[in-house]
Amino acid sequence: MGILQSYAMTAKAGRENELGDALRALAEAVSAMAGAERAEALQDRKQSGNFLFLEFWQDDEARKAAGAQLPKEVMARVMDAAESEMTIAGFDRLA
Repeated sequence: MGILQSYAMTAKAGRENELGDALRALAEAVSAMAGAERAEALQDRKQSGNFLFLEFWQDDEARKAAGAQLPKEVMARVMDAAESEMTIAGFDRLA
């Protein structure tokens, strides 16, 4: 059924729009990679500084192989606008 990789993060104060724009660009780039089914960037409706980035992959091998292909400029924008603390989790998709 594939795997899901999640990244929960918080924007630096006043940088919510920047982080949102960077995550949209990252989702577009990840979605185009071999083995990726899609990527989604979500923003909390109540706490606009909280974001969730989801990657849907065919398998873990594809996810690992794609790491070297991530656009460095987009990743730099994400890391610059986000707080340094990020929660990462991997899931096996059941349905």
